[in-house]
Amino acid sequence: MAKKTTKKEPEAEEKKTTAKKTTAKKSTAKKTAAKKSTTKTAKTADKAEANTKAKTATKKTTAAKSTAKKTTAKKTTAKKSTKAETKKIDPNNEISESGRPKLQNAAEEKAKRPYDPSLRYSDEDLDMFRNIIMESKNEALDELRMLKDRLEDLTNYDFAEESMIYSMHMAEQGSEALEKEKTYAQIQRIHDYIKKLDEALNRIKDKTYGVCRVCGCLIAKARLMAVPITTLSASYKIHQKCPEDGIDRIEARNG
Repeated sequence: MAKKTTKKEPEAEEKKTTAKKTTAKKSTAKKTAAKKSTTKTAKTADKAEANTKAKTATKKTTAAKSTAKKTTAKKTTAKKSTKAETKKIDPNNEISESGRPKLQNAAEEKAKRPYDPSLRYSDEDLDMFRNIIMESKNEALDELRMLKDRLEDLTNYDFAEESMIYSMHMAEQGSEALEKEKTYAQIQRIHDYIKKLDEALNRIKDKTYGVCRVCGCLIAKARLMAVPITTLSASYKIHQKCPEDGIDRIEARNG
């Protein structure tokens, strides 16, 4: 009986050893699978992060391009608007065959008084008005030059910023575009004013300067000195009627 027991013990130990090896292999396999799973998860996370960054960069690029297109569109619109305004004819500056500005509406036509060609300011007065107009024109030309310089600075700034468009805030771009539009409008206003001053100089040359286009009376000197481009007497401008005695007076409107 003792001999049989001795034979079985090596077999049992061999089975135990085999079982241990199998368990060790399974454990190693589990660890390897866990490592692979961790690696896959890490790679998936990296890919997701990369995709998110790519999408964010694409959105920024699209937003920047959209902003650039809007800014360009605003510039084009402002330029077209300025050109269109330049082509418009101001009816206040149209001159009749007699050299006097044309009437502008039915009310002026109804209030119109007969025009006496002999009624005019003296040559000395006309020389004084010419000096006033030339002074106003020189001031307007100086202002026009400054506005054009300002516009050139804004344009150069836009070109410089186009290379750094990703760093520009949308509010800053809108502010620059608005500033350019305001400058365009100011330039157009000065151009119109200079044009009216030139027409006033032509009326001085024709010796029709200072005659109201509606009432046919001489416009008050104080009004001409304050508003040298005017073609309406103070009486008609304030009260919408011509003076009964033909003498223009600057009087405040009642009520």
